[in-house]
Amino acid sequence: MTHTAIKQKHGKDLLVTLRESTEGKSFDAILESEFYGIRDSTSRQAYLIVCCFYQHGAYIRDKLLAEMLGLSLTKLYDHTGDATEGVIRYDPLDYGSDEVYGARARHRVIAAVVWERCGDLRSREDILQTALEKLNLNYMPDKEAFDYFVRSDRLVDDIESLEGKIRFFDRACKKDPISPYVRQHYARMLLRSNWPDLALQQIEQALSLNPKLRVLYHTKGTILAEMALQTESLDIARRRLAQSEDNFKRVIKMKRQDDYGYQSLARLYFRWACRVTDEEEQTRYIERAEETISDGLRNARVRDSLWIVSSEIQNWLRDQESRIKALERAVRASPNSNIASYLLARAYRKQNQPEKAIEVLDPVLRQDLNEVRITTEYAISLERMGNPYEKAIAILNLSTLYGYSDSRFIATLGGLLFLSGKFTEADQVFRESARRNFSSRELNTIQFVPRDPKNLDINLRKHGKVVVVKAGYALVDVPDYPRIICPGSKFDGLVMREGMNIEFDIGFNARGPLVFHPTQIPE
Repeated sequence: MTHTAIKQKHGKDLLVTLRESTEGKSFDAILESEFYGIRDSTSRQAYLIVCCFYQHGAYIRDKLLAEMLGLSLTKLYDHTGDATEGVIRYDPLDYGSDEVYGARARHRVIAAVVWERCGDLRSREDILQTALEKLNLNYMPDKEAFDYFVRSDRLVDDIESLEGKIRFFDRACKKDPISPYVRQHYARMLLRSNWPDLALQQIEQALSLNPKLRVLYHTKGTILAEMALQTESLDIARRRLAQSEDNFKRVIKMKRQDDYGYQSLARLYFRWACRVTDEEEQTRYIERAEETISDGLRNARVRDSLWIVSSEIQNWLRDQESRIKALERAVRASPNSNIASYLLARAYRKQNQPEKAIEVLDPVLRQDLNEVRITTEYAISLERMGNPYEKAIAILNLSTLYGYSDSRFIATLGGLLFLSGKFTEADQVFRESARRNFSSRELNTIQFVPRDPKNLDINLRKHGKVVVVKAGYALVDVPDYPRIICPGSKFDGLVMREGMNIEFDIGFNARGPLVFHPTQIPE
């Protein structure tokens, strides 16, 4: 492919398609060759500046581009026009009576590749610092570029030295002294650079500019959390912990539907439990973390981050027997504590002691059927003990008021109904997932894997015949069950084909039953 061909009218679509089809390798090399094929150094510099702006979708005014190159506007077009034909495009921008033209690359992906591959760190920093100095925020394209620059962690982190980053944000603060967001991102940069004390000063200034912005309290809470976890003195660390906690709680109070506050507060409690050595204190903070997660699962619209923190806690508890002992003491001290009982029961079940899980959860369940995770854990423990599916279904049916807002509850109840042969009822339960604001992760993660009633130590295995194979999935006919989907057509060397007899584990997500871990049955 020649340099001339790249410049043709449809080059943009061709190059973007090429990057997708070649995983970016040939595409990036072509663009790099194209860049260095521009022999004139001023024109190359012009192209790199344009790419700096357009990788974020921002135009650079032609007058600003000329100023950054030290040229008059006329000389900009005369000097660079031929050399950058096809790679820099000028579009008229609608700003009333003023005639304003903005320069851009052919595509944001192209701009990003050129910026990353064709400019060394020093030249990129020079462009960024000069651009920030010369931007005129009275022009909308300059204001848009300014916002993109300040908010791009990747772009700011390209500046090698802390001094350079501070100089960048000092200029930004002078350019827009009333913006709390500039101060916020200044604080975030300082925190990433491991200067939490300086970061705290900047976020305090941001809050003085606008004390009503929720995101500022979240950033302040994050800074204080790092200070609490890094400070050697436990007394000082506890004060920072309380301050961080207060800020995250304020974030939640300001918007209960946002998962960010719940996730950050739960992670704060969990990380503090990991820091301290006293087992009783560890247990208290793990309980607080799980209480926060439970609140978030009830109120937040997006819950992925909460499940991740819960999974981290689960893995941490599993690591040491002493933590189980601490939970046992917590439950003995407060047998009706929802969170301590839930954590202990889950740990027991993970240790293949479901009967102990039932014993712990039973008094709690008698008091409150609205804690969905407890109800689900109870039902799974019943199933793990080999009880009839109907018994676990009856427990879950008492909690459908809030249960249908939880993807694990739907997968478990629907799965138990399916295994009981109540396919219509199971389908009705699985359809609830379509009415909920579940994320892709919540919808597609296998949440319930039943055990074999004849051997509770292994997963339930079924056999069937592959009847349909398509790209990315297969359909399997299973005796006594409706047709089940297999979310893939290749598994560890096994290639599905129509007519193949397989054995597999059956699992359930919020959408319905799934085939996984398939193996071929020899003919």
